[in-house]
Amino acid sequence: MTTITSFIVSIFAVQTGASLAFDMAQKSAIELNEILPRLTDLEREHFKNIGIFSGICLIVILILSSWWVNYYQNVPWRHPDILRSWVIAVGSWRGTSFYNLDLSNINFKNSVLANTDLRVCKLYRTCFQGVTGLERARVDSRYLDLEIPKVQKLLTHGCSEDPDLSNLNLRGAYLQGADLRRMKFIDTDLTGADLQGADLRGSILANAQVIDVDFTNANLTGICIQNWNVNSQTCFTNVECDYIYRKLDEKGEPIARHPLDRNFEPREFESLYQEVGNIVELVFKEGVNWRAFAFSLQKLELEDESLGLELKGIEKKGDLWVAKVTHNENISHAEVEKRLNDSYEELKQRLSTKEQQINSLLGIASTQAETIKEFSKRPFGNSFVINGSTITNLTGSGQIEYNEAAEQVRSLVANGTEPVQVSNIVQHLLAQLQGQSIATTVGTQAELIKQLLLNEAEKDSVFKQLLVLQSQQIIDSLPEGAIATAMKQAIAQLQRSNTNS
Repeated sequence: MTTITSFIVSIFAVQTGASLAFDMAQKSAIELNEILPRLTDLEREHFKNIGIFSGICLIVILILSSWWVNYYQNVPWRHPDILRSWVIAVGSWRGTSFYNLDLSNINFKNSVLANTDLRVCKLYRTCFQGVTGLERARVDSRYLDLEIPKVQKLLTHGCSEDPDLSNLNLRGAYLQGADLRRMKFIDTDLTGADLQGADLRGSILANAQVIDVDFTNANLTGICIQNWNVNSQTCFTNVECDYIYRKLDEKGEPIARHPLDRNFEPREFESLYQEVGNIVELVFKEGVNWRAFAFSLQKLELEDESLGLELKGIEKKGDLWVAKVTHNENISHAEVEKRLNDSYEELKQRLSTKEQQINSLLGIASTQAETIKEFSKRPFGNSFVINGSTITNLTGSGQIEYNEAAEQVRSLVANGTEPVQVSNIVQHLLAQLQGQSIATTVGTQAELIKQLLLNEAEKDSVFKQLLVLQSQQIIDSLPEGAIATAMKQAIAQLQRSNTNS
C-alpha cells in the first residue's frame, strides 16, 4: 500500500513540477515566447502534455533502475530505496520515537512497531520476538544489522530462511529458543547474544565472536568451532553436546570430529570449554623458551602457594603463542602477569648463562663440542637422534631433553582416563615440540611421541603393561591429532610384540 501511495505522490509531484516549469518557461524563455504565441490553444495543451509525459517516463525509468539495483543488493523491501526512506521518514513523523535511546533488555514481544523510530544507540538483548511491522519501522545499523531483512526475520521469528548469516553484526541479539540448526555464522559477531535454549545443531561458528554469549541449555551438538573466540563470560551451563567439529575443509564442510569415536559425557563439553574468570594470558613470540617458562611456574608455586597457579593450556595464534594460567581469584591479574613475566625473563637469562658456563668450565670449543656430539649420536626413529640425554632432529634446528619429554609422555598415560588433564598435557607437549623446533609437523610429532612410548615401554615393564591394558581408555580421551596417531601406532606395535612372544 505504501509503495502505491509513494508512486502516486511521485507522479503528482512530476506533473506539478512540469506545469510550473512550463509556466515559467512561457514567461521568461525568449525562444518559447516566439513560438508559443503562434500555437493554438489545442497545440499548447499538447505541448504541455508532452512535457508532463516525458517527466513521468523519466521518473518511471529512475524507479525501475533503482529497483533493479536494490534487488541485487538485497535492500529491504526490494524496491527503490529513495522511496522507501521517504515513506518511512514521513510515516514515523509524529509516531513513537526511541531515537538515540538505550533499549537494552526491553521486551517488545508481540508488539506492533510499524512507523516507529528505532534509530537507537543500543539494543543489547532487546526482545523482538513476535513483533510485527518491524520492516516498516525506521531503523539503522549502528548497534546491530537491523536494516537487513533476514536479521529482522531472525529476531522476530527466531529462525531464518537464509541459512547464511556470515559476516553479520548480531551483537547482543536476543535469540532465546531460536531454531538455528545448520546455520552459518562464519566471521559473525555474536558478542553478548542471548542464546539460551537455542538449537544450534550442525551450525558453523568458525571465526565467530562468542564473547559474553549465554548458551545456557542450548543444544550445540555438531557445531564447528574453528578459531571461535570465547571468554570467561561465555556461559555453557547445562548445554547439550554430543560432539563437535574443530575445522572446516576447503569446501567449507566441517571435519575433525571430537571426540572421534564416542560422544561427550554429560557436562564434559562444559568442563573443556568453559573459561574461568581468574585467568592470565601470556603472549610470547616465536622462539619462546618453554623450559624457562615451566621453571618460572614451578618457582612461583614454591615461593608463594597462595598464588594458586595452574597451566590450563597453550595455543598458537598466528606468529604468537598464548599460555593460559589460572590463579587465585583474590589476586589481581596485573600482579600475577607481572610476576610470571619477570620470573620467565630471569630464568631464561639464567639458563642461557648456565649453558655458557658449562661449556667454559669444560674447556670445549664450539667446534670440538659438535665433533663430540657426532661420536655419541644414535638413531631415534627416522627423523631424530639421541645425543647423550638430548633428542635432536636430523636437521639440527631443534632439540629437547629426553627425560623432560619422557616425563610428559608418562604423565599422559598415567592421566589417560581424565580428559581435562589429558587435554592440558597434550597442548603443553605439542607447544614444546613446536616452540623448540624439534618437531614442527604432525608427522614428525607423531613419530617422536611413538618412539618415546616404545622406548619407555621397553625400559619399564609396568609402564608397558599399563599402556596396553588401558589402551582404549587412553585413546578415547585423546583429541584427534599427532599424539592420538602416535599412541595408536605404539600400542598396536606393543600388542603385536606381545602376541609374537
